[in-house]
Amino acid sequence: MSILTKRINEGLEGKFQGLANGFKDLNKYTFGVQRGTYYLIGGSSGTYKTTLLDYIVRNAMKSASDNDIECNVFYYSFEIDKLTKMCNWVSSLAYQMHGVVIPPEKIKGLGDFRLTPQEVAVIEPIITMVEEMADKIHFRFESTNPTGIFNELWKFASLHGEIQYEEYKDHEGVTKQRICGYKPNNPYAYNIVALDHLYLLKKERGFQPKEVMDKMSEYFVILRNIFGFTP
Repeated sequence: MSILTKRINEGLEGKFQGLANGFKDLNKYTFGVQRGTYYLIGGSSGTYKTTLLDYIVRNAMKSASDNDIECNVFYYSFEIDKLTKMCNWVSSLAYQMHGVVIPPEKIKGLGDFRLTPQEVAVIEPIITMVEEMADKIHFRFESTNPTGIFNELWKFASLHGEIQYEEYKDHEGVTKQRICGYKPNNPYAYNIVALDHLYLLKKERGFQPKEVMDKMSEYFVILRNIFGFTP
């Protein structure tokens, strides 16, 4: 069976339904979160880009869990620490699930903010949910350079599938090898890579910030095309 025929048949079987991103109407046009698709969220400072990213990641993970689909998430969070992120998620889920507004500052008990007994009752089960979700994510909070991220994800892919090679001759007639395919252990698994944000990547090779971001984007395209990552 050709790869094109196989792909069409899998589409008929619903294998590319995609994971829900939390936006029902938007999903009709973006087809949810798809394997092997590169997503970029852009906006000015303070326009809730991280909040949007986290919302999509959380909903994709829940969608995968509800449908018994393997979902691996690498989250390079160079701006927000784990505890702050988890408090933000508790606040967001309290509103999403119960329509109750509980600011993260109140959840943390900052200054004179204190949770009421009713609010504690609302967030207690959500805390367990958030902790379980966070434990499933491969979080990285220390900034690294694009090549470091690329190498980590390449190693993950090589451990979860078979990289296939073919021989070829270069322009001088020297026999070499190049990648011709990849056979994942689970072809229907999602490998999501979240990075927040590009500007905070560690520099390498004397690159300027724009060159560093371009290099990361170049690596993401390679990881998407060869291994089907979803950056």
